[in-house]
Amino acid sequence: MTVPKEYNVIGGLARVGPDVLLYVLSEIRLISNAVQFLEPDCVEFLNIDDVQKKINMIDFGWKPISLDQVLDNGIWSLEAMFDYTFGGTAASIGIVRDSYDIPINTQFWKKPHTDHIAAFQGGGSGYSVFYKGKGTYGNERFKGNQILRFEFDSFKGTLILFIDNVQQPVYLSGIKEKVRFIIFLVNARSSCTILSLKQLIAPTSKQIANQVAVQW
Repeated sequence: MTVPKEYNVIGGLARVGPDVLLYVLSEIRLISNAVQFLEPDCVEFLNIDDVQKKINMIDFGWKPISLDQVLDNGIWSLEAMFDYTFGGTAASIGIVRDSYDIPINTQFWKKPHTDHIAAFQGGGSGYSVFYKGKGTYGNERFKGNQILRFEFDSFKGTLILFIDNVQQPVYLSGIKEKVRFIIFLVNARSSCTILSLKQLIAPTSKQIANQVAVQW
């Protein structure tokens, strides 16, 4: 039996204050081959500490970075932050079918990738969520230096986005298979810092106004 651990979420949770503790089943190792789908000369992968990792783009172009951890049988939380200091705002985070073989230079809005990858878009990108060739508006456009938290619940089959601890209304539902998190960077010298990847005992999401479910 796995013994839960206490984990203090960065910045706290919306409406419950900065010092709320979540019970975490396990901290996840983010190993170096999480960038296995990129050419080595296009990305730099840095270890900040035992948990946080930073991905720096060296060259321009849509580059998929797939995390190794398979999401199933539980509630998973990914925290990440983009840095657009050197220009450009096109970046996305989403999920990909675990069974899908992701090619280099994958663009998630194009066939056949759009049938296997759902992306939450930020900055100057188009829709809030894009999947199966269709886009949905409704979420705040996330920007650089905001904490993005993605909560995947395998029991409910949902993926919900929080921006600076504020739950967003457009979410994914009907996810009844194994998936992995996937990150897309475009602009040279932009970066994404993975703050944490962990498994929770209970979800933190709830019913909010104007929710829109995008079916997986």
